[in-house]
Amino acid sequence: MNELKTQQKIKRYKNGNFEIMTDPVVKEVSFRIFVNYKRLVSIACMPENLQELAIGFLFSEGLLLNMKELISSKINNDELYIDFQLQIPEDRITSFFETGEKTSGCGSSLSSAISGERNNFPKIKLKAEDILNQMQQFQQDSLLFKQTGGVHSAGIIQGNKLIFSANDIGRHNAVDKVVGMAVRNNVKLSDSYLICSGRISSEIVKKCIRLDIPLIVSQSAATSEAIRLGWEYKTYIIGFARGKRFNLYTGFDEEIF
Repeated sequence: MNELKTQQKIKRYKNGNFEIMTDPVVKEVSFRIFVNYKRLVSIACMPENLQELAIGFLFSEGLLLNMKELISSKINNDELYIDFQLQIPEDRITSFFETGEKTSGCGSSLSSAISGERNNFPKIKLKAEDILNQMQQFQQDSLLFKQTGGVHSAGIIQGNKLIFSANDIGRHNAVDKVVGMAVRNNVKLSDSYLICSGRISSEIVKKCIRLDIPLIVSQSAATSEAIRLGWEYKTYIIGFARGKRFNLYTGFDEEIF
């Protein structure tokens, strides 16, 4: 297993003085995903939960619709690649490249387009205190961030319980990792919600729309395009969940609290 952080020599300035010392730095690698012997994408990421990252990426980008379409997979953790044999229409892969856009996040890659609309926001019931308590616990559990300051975190909440969590240098990667964990464990994502540390941009919302995740909660902000998509595709978005407050950006006409 690859180490997640390394010790790097630095020169630190503090209280008027410079000091040579070592500091923990999160490790970054380039991970390649192949589909039917053709390279689909290379992702800058942390060397952890790579199979879950790849599976989550395929699902969140709409290339896989169910696990029956995944015939086999072979991962090489030393050379950092995974090769999937998928039984899917060729036009699904073609569409990914033709309609894909470059993502804005760390470890950026292509993100495919979305289509179709939802008629109504999902009928869910939440407690504001539960949202804030989950975020507080989520932040406290991110040990690698405390050690390095160089990762984003994501998690899947179901039944008011954090059932999966992951870290990565990229916001999108962390999301894909927990999605991959959920898919491999047959967790129904429409009955869950996503909790994350980074900003909620349009690409994160698109992933949740494709996966039928009804709610996104973050300690950070949402972008204007993310909010527009949330309203259009009936996905709840909560940002700035910190301390005793949060912002509900979409669906606030619904009685969810």
